[in-house]
Amino acid sequence: MQVSVGAASDLVDRFEELLATHSISVPRHTETGADMLPFRSILEMVRQGFAGNPDDLRKEYTAALAVHDLAAKLLQVRHLPGFDALIPHLRILAEGAIHLTEPPPSNSDGYNKLIEVYWASLCLAAGLSVELDHPTASDGRNPDIITSATGRVDRHGYAFKTIRSQYPQSILDHLRKGVDQIERSSSTAGIVALHLTPRLQSAAIWPEGGCFLHWGRPAIAVSEACHAMLTQMVSENERGTIDGIFRGKKTSGDVLCLGICPTVAISPMTGRPTMMPLKVATLVKISDLNPLSDAFFGELAGLNHQMQTVLG
Repeated sequence: MQVSVGAASDLVDRFEELLATHSISVPRHTETGADMLPFRSILEMVRQGFAGNPDDLRKEYTAALAVHDLAAKLLQVRHLPGFDALIPHLRILAEGAIHLTEPPPSNSDGYNKLIEVYWASLCLAAGLSVELDHPTASDGRNPDIITSATGRVDRHGYAFKTIRSQYPQSILDHLRKGVDQIERSSSTAGIVALHLTPRLQSAAIWPEGGCFLHWGRPAIAVSEACHAMLTQMVSENERGTIDGIFRGKKTSGDVLCLGICPTVAISPMTGRPTMMPLKVATLVKISDLNPLSDAFFGELAGLNHQMQTVLG
């Protein structure tokens, strides 16, 4: 499915109207300059006769894709009973717009919380019941999200950690913190989810001055980069150290890696270079301990489907 700039701009307007009903207004971020208006900027340039290529509008498109994707996901679930639980997280946007496709601001708490509300919206869309840890009044007893489903005994916990540092030890430290969150919670099984977007900015994903013939190539590059980061972390630590994190625990030895990145590839619909988002969720097994149940794996597959297909 291809979304026009005009249609995407209209969808973002509806998202801002939705936020307004909850007394949330999203200003320009004072540090990064991010706002909710990238599509309007692109439309204005087009109306003025812009004749360049997507690479000339990289900054605008990078922001626009993030705004549109978040808006599409949240508008999809706005009428569901669990939507009100997302409002405290969305209030963070009142401090300034944040784009998940861009590096986080120096005070990155809002950026960290936004990936949680994004994932929670996927869970609601998939028909799951969601318990979302409060963004500012957390008592530390829960992971960020716990899901449950009718007819299912297990409660699945997700602990999200955003990775910025290039050092493998940082991943290990965040992994331990995530496991600790899950173990202290009421979930019956859990997984640590690493948001790796800040580490995924390279020409292998966005080709400078050109485009990919097929979007699958940069998507594979994102997945391979995620696997490489975890593999390096494992190789720099003893097997006993890694297994020790999971031994006797309810947290899976599989790690969920997330990357949300823009790229330029030939559209199969138009045959022209087109800006498009890559939304990659990939599992990396770093320990054989505590493999995911079929139900948990199926849940992740369903959430990935929601991430790829809900476009407004």
